Amino acid sequence: MHTAENYTEISFETLSRQFATIFHSSSDGIWVCDGKGVVININKASETLNGIRAEDVIGHNIKDLVARKIFDQSVTTRVLGSGRRQTVMQHIAKTGKYLLSTGTPSLAEDGRIVLIVVNERDMTELNTLRKEFEESQQAREKYREELTGISLLELERNDIIAESAAMRRILQMSLKLSQIGASNILILGESGTGKGLLARLIHKNSSRNNHPLVEINCAALPENLLEAELFGYEKGAFTGADEKGKIGLFELAQGGTLFLDEIGDMPLPLQAKLLKYLDNHEIRRVGGTRSIKVECATIAATNKDLLGLVGEKAFRKDLYYRLNSFILQIPPLRERREDIAGLTRFYLAEANRTYKCAKSISPRAIRSLQDYRFPGNVRELRNILENAVVMSNDEQINEFILDTVSATSVRDCRNGHAFSTGGEEEDLGGKLQAYEKELLLEARKHCRTTREVARQLGISQPSVVRKFKQYKIG
Repeated sequence: MHTAENYTEISFETLSRQFATIFHSSSDGIWVCDGKGVVININKASETLNGIRAEDVIGHNIKDLVARKIFDQSVTTRVLGSGRRQTVMQHIAKTGKYLLSTGTPSLAEDGRIVLIVVNERDMTELNTLRKEFEESQQAREKYREELTGISLLELERNDIIAESAAMRRILQMSLKLSQIGASNILILGESGTGKGLLARLIHKNSSRNNHPLVEINCAALPENLLEAELFGYEKGAFTGADEKGKIGLFELAQGGTLFLDEIGDMPLPLQAKLLKYLDNHEIRRVGGTRSIKVECATIAATNKDLLGLVGEKAFRKDLYYRLNSFILQIPPLRERREDIAGLTRFYLAEANRTYKCAKSISPRAIRSLQDYRFPGNVRELRNILENAVVMSNDEQINEFILDTVSATSVRDCRNGHAFSTGGEEEDLGGKLQAYEKELLLEARKHCRTTREVARQLGISQPSVVRKFKQYKIG
């Protein structure tokens, strides 16, 4: 016969058995400590995770276990210090595991800590994945830096100056295209931006660099001569033809690269022949009957709006889409002013070498170049510096640069090249001159000599004398 006491006894036994089963079957480690940090019990998972036996730690204070370096830190001591739940990441030297340990205090009515239950979760695999991710991130950054370094080294080796982010992107894209052996590249940009230089960079850094780069300006020859130059001709193909015939530029570029500059000026009949080559890589000489297989990369360039020409029926739509597998748009120099200082130093050094001079330029003169719009782009900058080295009588070319930029700006204003596109271009140029004259007259009122005028306006004394003569100022 079962009494109430028997049921109570059985219930406690069952409860104890259930607690022990749950306690030891948990895959997380569990520690139970008293209010002073003495270990009361640990489960089997904790034994495995920490590489210890329960009998070796039960009854010992957690501080002693830390001193014995069983683990590097204890969440229990943190709970004892704060009276609140704490979480730490522990490294277990014996097993090499990383455990995320959370200690939760059990408080008496008076606020004293009577028990601390610590839950340990194995984070080793997750921590390993985190480390691998961090290492891969570091490796990726390293490779990116190396690639950037390689790219910049290539640019220096090819005498290309690029400080602006826009130009660096274009150059790095070009290097990537060259390294993958891309063909049918279309380079767009205003006249003088360096389209030919970019084409040479792509060829030089490609696997085709031991074969020729053949260049032709499609706007430089009439249609019949351009066709003969590109495709060659057989003997007797036309009046005045060489008796032996002649191979064309396509054949000369075999294995290398053919650069078609000013492709927007190619006549329509030749566009059809070019499209046929791009489709099957075969050409036929003028007056010839047999097809010749040619394998070469093609790079085309233009400063014209090809899509606009397509709309005007002046350029074949199918050829446009065949040529532009990859498009590189070079920004004009006025949109990448960060490049001007480097380009100035580069071309000044080049002109000094060519003409055996040692001319220099001041930061102020460079700033004046950075404020100039450069309608002729890099080509114009190069010409200005070459002229300055040759024509300037001073060791510093500052005044020549300032005068040239000022005169060109006024002239461009008169011609409507710089600021206005409406009907007031002539007035704008005149207003600029009038304003310059007004400044000179005002300075003359307050200065006794032309040297004082020069200091006040920030220009040279010879420039003041020259401008006084220009504006007939006594």
